[in-house]
Amino acid sequence: MTMTALALAWMPAMARACDQCMGGKDPTIRPAVNGAICFMLGMVAMMATGVGFFMRYLAKRPTLPMPPHAELM
Repeated sequence: MTMTALALAWMPAMARACDQCMGGKDPTIRPAVNGAICFMLGMVAMMATGVGFFMRYLAKRPTLPMPPHAELM
């Protein structure tokens, strides 16, 4: 991690931000980039929510009553 930071510090041209962050020259692309950023953040949030609900299910599972067909075994 430190080596990457040092390499980028020595080459600032490679460490530039995207056009959206720096206020790009083409104003027609801004809505598309904003939409892409929101879409990617939404996908991350959906995946994190799914993992959270699955963990909650796994935590609650031992306290649930057994189904009737499994009690006879």
